[in-house]
Amino acid sequence: MRMRMGLLVAGVIALAPLSAVIAQDSKPLKIGLLLSLSGPAASFGLPERDAVEVLVRDLNAQGGVNGRKIELAIYDDTTNPTEAARGATKLIREDGVVAIIGASTGSGTLAATPIAAREKVPMLAPNATISVTARDNQHYPYVFRTMSNDLVNTKRLFDAVVAGGAKKIAIFYQEDAYGKDSAVYVKQLAEEKKVPITDMSSAPLKAIEVAAQAMKLRSGSPDAIIMQVTAPALGAAFVRAARQVGLDVPIWGSMGLGQKSFIDSSGSLGDGVRLVVFGNWDDPSPRQAKLAEKMKNAGKPPQGFAELLSTNGLLAIVEAARKVKGEITGPVLRDQLEQLCNVTTYSDGELCYAKDNHDGWSADALTTVEVRNGAFRRVSAP
Repeated sequence: MRMRMGLLVAGVIALAPLSAVIAQDSKPLKIGLLLSLSGPAASFGLPERDAVEVLVRDLNAQGGVNGRKIELAIYDDTTNPTEAARGATKLIREDGVVAIIGASTGSGTLAATPIAAREKVPMLAPNATISVTARDNQHYPYVFRTMSNDLVNTKRLFDAVVAGGAKKIAIFYQEDAYGKDSAVYVKQLAEEKKVPITDMSSAPLKAIEVAAQAMKLRSGSPDAIIMQVTAPALGAAFVRAARQVGLDVPIWGSMGLGQKSFIDSSGSLGDGVRLVVFGNWDDPSPRQAKLAEKMKNAGKPPQGFAELLSTNGLLAIVEAARKVKGEITGPVLRDQLEQLCNVTTYSDGELCYAKDNHDGWSADALTTVEVRNGAFRRVSAP
């Protein structure tokens, strides 16, 4: 008789034959979580951890991956790139993980991936930061993005701002790899479309007083502001400062601000801010609603799109591991990841990696929203 063991992940991971279960080693499949559980990016890291833990419990209750239970090793990088590099070393050498989900920030990932690549352990990176998957980086073969590249996200954002009537644009960005990469790309897009950039200003991730930056941008009389910011506290601080200094023009934010904490921090002054986001719990798609239900049932209601990014990484690892015959090692898992395509997760769009494309998701996963009355409301892009 042929028997099949169910591996249930939102109905999207197929059943595995019992023969594969028998063929696999029964020792745990160790996966590392290198996340910001403290520091400015904790608003990403904590829900990233919680969502993975919820799905791992479900997976293990269904028999794990080809009969192997999943075991998580977790490291808090404190939103510090140096600590992220240290964490990658520990997870690989001491905990023996075969793959890592993280880091929560692009700067953390860029610090950790050279170590992971040297140790031949794939990293599933929940970052939009353009340089994370740049093919000229030596670490490229071992890093896979769990969302759309900011080349895609920023272009969608820029096109929406221009379509909304902006003739002159100002840029506010955070001082890290993500902010700098995306600000430079906005400038490139503006030059191509002959849209003047009136001015640019920036602030560290931990900044809470940015009135000077807002006044600097106001002096150029822009028609709209693009905020390349992922830290909710910093984004909210800029929105408050902009309104307080009379910078009353449309403000568009990057997807990193698509979190409840941004709405809570900006208060009523945040009404009208528009974002291009990867997911929206206030108006979820059917797929996202399934993950939201799981999270709520586990007492961990979703807070932002970070839950989608970490679970995308987990499901990619699970699907790749299922295809491995014999011992699951970092190099073998990497090779299988590079062959994954048409894989459905809780995000909109489909996961599709290839040898020359480690970005995973396209613009199909994106949605435009506006902050209204304490919630993100879906809107049609102009």
